[in-house]
Amino acid sequence: MKALFFSMALAAGLVLWGSEPQAGVDNLMAASRVAGEQVYNILH
Repeated sequence: MKALFFSMALAAGLVLWGSEPQAGVDNLMAASRVAGEQVYNILH
């Protein structure tokens, strides 16, 4: 279950990185944070 969420977050991060290289780091961090919050809400 956790691996699935991690894979989804990673894929989303890669898409954001590819679409906007200059803002990729900020988007990657934001996507990771959002995904982490969603996983936390699901598990708790």
